[in-house]
Amino acid sequence: MILLKIPFKIIALPIVLAVTVVQWFGIFLTSFAGAIFYIFSGLCFVLAILSYLMGISTGAEAVRMLVIGFVSFALPFIAGWVIGMIATLNETLWDFIKS
Repeated sequence: MILLKIPFKIIALPIVLAVTVVQWFGIFLTSFAGAIFYIFSGLCFVLAILSYLMGISTGAEAVRMLVIGFVSFALPFIAGWVIGMIATLNETLWDFIKS
């Protein structure tokens, strides 16, 4: 049984290295883009509230801006969840190689 695992472990090693690089790049991209999206969502929130209070936009337009702000605020969290799944895959592959 051990002899059957060795070829799969050899095949899994380059996959683990590729998944590790994808994970690191995803963490970097999520961190950098997250800061930009947080600033953008804050600006959308302030713009929607102030334009509605000053009478520049209607309620429907303000709600649309708030929805855009919420979606741009939620995108880094979704990306973080995907990076977490990639990290779980990476750890599972490492455990398989070490076994």
